[in-house]
Amino acid sequence: MSRFSAMLAALLLVEAVVPAARAVFLDVAHSGVWKLPEDTPHDLQFALHFNDSDLLPLPLVPPEALLAVTVVPDEAWKLNFVNDTVLFTAEEVFQGVNKSVTFTGYYWGTTELTFYLTRNDLDPDFDERVLLSEDDLAITIDRKSLIVDTIFIAVGSFFVLINNINMGAQLDLSIIRSVLRRPLGPACGFVSQFLCMPTLTFTMGKLFFADPLHRLGLFTLGCSPGGTSSNFWTLMFNGDINLSITMTIISTIAAMGMMPLWMFTLGSSLLEENADIQIPFVNLAISLITLTVPVCVGILLRMKRPSVAEKGKRIIKPFSFFILIFFMVVGTYNSYKVLLMMTWQMVVAGFLVVLCGYTLGAIFARVVCLTGDKVIAISIETALQNPGVAFILLKLSLESPYSDLAAVPIIATLFVSGPPLILVYLCYLLARRCCGCCPPAQDADTTQKAEIGDKEPGEAMKFLPDAEGGALKGGEE
Repeated sequence: MSRFSAMLAALLLVEAVVPAARAVFLDVAHSGVWKLPEDTPHDLQFALHFNDSDLLPLPLVPPEALLAVTVVPDEAWKLNFVNDTVLFTAEEVFQGVNKSVTFTGYYWGTTELTFYLTRNDLDPDFDERVLLSEDDLAITIDRKSLIVDTIFIAVGSFFVLINNINMGAQLDLSIIRSVLRRPLGPACGFVSQFLCMPTLTFTMGKLFFADPLHRLGLFTLGCSPGGTSSNFWTLMFNGDINLSITMTIISTIAAMGMMPLWMFTLGSSLLEENADIQIPFVNLAISLITLTVPVCVGILLRMKRPSVAEKGKRIIKPFSFFILIFFMVVGTYNSYKVLLMMTWQMVVAGFLVVLCGYTLGAIFARVVCLTGDKVIAISIETALQNPGVAFILLKLSLESPYSDLAAVPIIATLFVSGPPLILVYLCYLLARRCCGCCPPAQDADTTQKAEIGDKEPGEAMKFLPDAEGGALKGGEE
């Protein structure tokens, strides 16, 4: 006689009857939070057991009697199940046989799994599913690091390095000195960038996002300094590139104090109790070095090899436009999954943040009566910030994949700022070519004269560069 038959025979002598709906319990191979890489099949193993191996709820039953367990995620779209239901025979329940469901995680994040008994042939009155476990299993899907990420960063960094050297070769030191002597432009940029943008992104996060991670991501971007993309676009729209690069350098230095100020005040309210904000001072220093060193190399190149700098001037706009398209196309391909995780709230919030950044920068610049090319530079510098600093801060402060989830609103903001600028730039080129609108930027001398206006010649001479590009004697003591 088999062991199973012997058990069944013994059950005929048992007077106590265990209710069928409560006669089994679940034994899951994993507990707590199970972190798994994305796009990889995984087997979740579990077994069914009777509460007492010597008892069976009903007398004599065939060993082929079936019990079914179904796994239900809190949101069906988060995990892709190959099979979400497993059948056990009564004999397999007695023997404690392990079986599994297979699933794949596509999107990053945490999913709560609940286990239900959905079939029980041992109970003739069973007609609805029964919860098997009070403690849900959490499955966290993490992002895998791909080789294409490394290639994209390496190639993109090389392009930016070459372009920064070329931009440095187009700078005029006399104009930069005049900017620093009368820092109205940098002052406008500081106010709009470090006072208005943090409060704006914090408010937008509160209005549009329920998830604190998404609020933190958008707020982190709002606290970041200007990036090289603002220099590229200022160049493309004939803004004051001297002012733009000067503002980027100043804002990166200022961010070492302003980012901690904002993150430890408003930012702390967006974090969980066990999270800890880590300001990326090293990354800020690296950003400063990677901008200033190539620019200084470009300035030196202009001084030693002016003919090379002149050749670089001819290709700087098309090469800058190529870099922007490269980051837009390859970055979208590399982060296509992030695009699928975006919501309409992220798109709207990102668009409003960028639009308000342009508007606030332009308003502050106009209030202090700066010229058009400087208005362009300050407006773009305010709206387009350094996403790399924001990404690193999130990586240091949050474990994966929560740092990636917090970065989704940042990528949404970049996505709604890049393509519209490309469209506006193409319309800008078309208007210049076909309608004669949007004339090219004035030369540095003309711009300086327009800014100083009708002041007395002696006073104006202190701020104007001479005909050969050097500072006038009146401006130096």
